[in-house]
Amino acid sequence: MTPPHTPPALTRLRVQPDETPDDAQPVPHRRRGGRQPHADSTVAWVRRLIEQTTLPQHQIAKKTGVKRTTISVWTKNYGWTRPPLAPRSPHTVPLWRAGPNLKLRLLTGRLVAIAERMVRELEESDDTDLDKLVQALQVVKMARTTAMGNKRRPFLVGRPQTGWQTLTQDEAIRAALREMHRRGVDIDRAPQEALDLVIDANLPVEEDHPALRERGATRR
Repeated sequence: MTPPHTPPALTRLRVQPDETPDDAQPVPHRRRGGRQPHADSTVAWVRRLIEQTTLPQHQIAKKTGVKRTTISVWTKNYGWTRPPLAPRSPHTVPLWRAGPNLKLRLLTGRLVAIAERMVRELEESDDTDLDKLVQALQVVKMARTTAMGNKRRPFLVGRPQTGWQTLTQDEAIRAALREMHRRGVDIDRAPQEALDLVIDANLPVEEDHPALRERGATRR
């Protein structure tokens, strides 16, 4: 007599899911290349990572699935601020750390503000001040020149050098004023306030600037 077949006892093993990090948020499905807006939860998630962590933007983009350009636009439009030790965009650094391109962009906006202020003063006055009108026109030309930039190819002799190695402070000032004169700006008729902005924006970075010194280092 054949004994009945008794199947062996089966023990069900429970598989533990991977631990979810604290900053993980559900990312809703969004068609690639579509113009559908991101969910509010995604925007809030990106904002928390921007304002409360020191992660660079490319890691935040990889974690959240949002493009770096979109994160940059959100940070600028919504006024999000990064922690002190977090990486910063070159467009948000202080003026003393700004490069030549950023200085010229900031200079253009400040020159436009001066020109608009002078035009408002001319419009509000009963009599037309010809000297102030000429000064306003010179500021407009200066703003246009800084917006266009110097597109001429520099003539280099000898081994390649950086701009900071080539230009000294006096040479930088002369180069900026020559460029303004070449664009039709009458330096003698331009207001001193605008000239000071142009000169300051074209000066090389000070090598011994206090903010560039190593922390904790003492000078002898």
